[in-house]
Amino acid sequence: QNQYELGLVTLRPDDPRLKYEHFMEEELELIIPADRRIESWDDLVQLGFIDHPDGRAMATRLLGRYFPGNPGLSSLPFNGFVNQIGLILEPVARGLGFTVLPQHARKAFAHAELIQVVKHSTPVVDRLLLIHRAEWALSARAQRVVTLVRQACLQEQNR
Repeated sequence: QNQYELGLVTLRPDDPRLKYEHFMEEELELIIPADRRIESWDDLVQLGFIDHPDGRAMATRLLGRYFPGNPGLSSLPFNGFVNQIGLILEPVARGLGFTVLPQHARKAFAHAELIQVVKHSTPVVDRLLLIHRAEWALSARAQRVVTLVRQACLQEQNR
């Protein structure tokens, strides 16, 4: 409906009216309370999942890599749902469960000492794609916004 000039998505669009290009990549992270340890799927079951709008998709991808052959998200208790990215880690920090988020969300959390990241030898990476209408080039203003956002994201990743 010509309301937006550009967007960022994680899935490649299959609409020929949309052009896409690589924007950046970001690692997904399994985030747990600082005082817990995860050594098996049963540890996740005991802790429970804190869901968010992209939580199930992110968790399915990451947990499939970390725990091959796992029985799936349906075997986990869901201990909460948070709809604001800045608040998703609050219940994790309070020991109410674990979640899976992009690295930038964890880095933005104010109480880093209350959470930890469970590392794996093979990271799970989200690829962000910039999309815009195929029939016209991005305006100079939109190109400037893309440049500034890309620079800010790269600076944040390097922190």
